Amino acid sequence: MIDETARSYEVNLDGVTLSANALFDASRTRETLEKIDLAAGLIHAAEMTGGAQSVIDYTLEYLKTRKQFGKIIGSYQALKHPTVNNYVEYEKARTHLYSAAHSWGEQGRGEVAVRMAAAQSHSSYSTAADRAIQFHGGFGFTHDCDAQLHRRKAILSGALIGDAAYQRSKLANLLFD
Repeated sequence: MIDETARSYEVNLDGVTLSANALFDASRTRETLEKIDLAAGLIHAAEMTGGAQSVIDYTLEYLKTRKQFGKIIGSYQALKHPTVNNYVEYEKARTHLYSAAHSWGEQGRGEVAVRMAAAQSHSSYSTAADRAIQFHGGFGFTHDCDAQLHRRKAILSGALIGDAAYQRSKLANLLFD
């Protein structure tokens, strides 16, 4: 499994029978699946936004303690500027997430907000995790460093609900059709 931080399960429905009145109304299936998709998008956006904050905190702690050439590596501008950029992107994701959670039930506006939150949070999380791996150097790719767990989590979340490019294409269809 790509994500070692989450549990996975197998559900076996062999032998399960349902009466006809327990089934979904076929005319509402599409509407129901779209709501489930949006709920998953909102939940994963929240998880990825929290993941972005976590990986930024993890990286900052490393930058404050690791020394190279007698200096703390966090004092180098080449590491400061991308870290600040990651934090700005995280704040954008957090703001979009709050907006999406607030407008969840509003027809039209809720979907736009969820798609924006999912796109921004995936982009933010992926970039922060990539930078964390780079800043940790060769250690960042190993199983002893949590940076690689965050990157794999970002990849999996993008595969489950659609990555930032997918969410933006859905958003474009909503806004420009």
